[in-house]
Amino acid sequence: MDYWFLLYCKPKQEQRAQANLAHQGIESFFPFAEFTTLNRGKRVTSLRPVFPNYLFVKLNAESGPFAAVKNTRGVSRFIAYGQKYQTVPDSLVDQLKIMEPKQLHGDTLPKQGDVVILNTDSFQNVQAIYQEPDGDTRCVLLLQLLNQEVKIIVDNTAIERTTN
Repeated sequence: MDYWFLLYCKPKQEQRAQANLAHQGIESFFPFAEFTTLNRGKRVTSLRPVFPNYLFVKLNAESGPFAAVKNTRGVSRFIAYGQKYQTVPDSLVDQLKIMEPKQLHGDTLPKQGDVVILNTDSFQNVQAIYQEPDGDTRCVLLLQLLNQEVKIIVDNTAIERTTN
């Protein structure tokens, strides 16, 4: 019976390992997701590994080429508990395969004009309007206080998007 096993790859060599496994006719899976970050004040979206250094590989538990997989370039070792190699449920790998990259991570930055919820020591569950990033870790928000619009600067971790 075929199972998904978990491999640990050498740093930054997951794609190399996946290509070498494909040349051997071995099915593998390495999930990516889109990540949005700020780089010098600009919003940058890039594809990054969901599980860096880890690769899923499908092998027959009794007759799979475990030695060949262990000796594949880019592969460091199988993840094991005691003497038994770690298996991963098919349902988990299937879910990762069908998910959109944006569904795999939910921390994309808001865009200008988006309504966000502010949660700080001073403001709990207060709606604000996202204005712009302020460096890599902070942002400028527009608040309605005492019938006036006020700009404040807060950490990105203090805001969350609304579902509207």
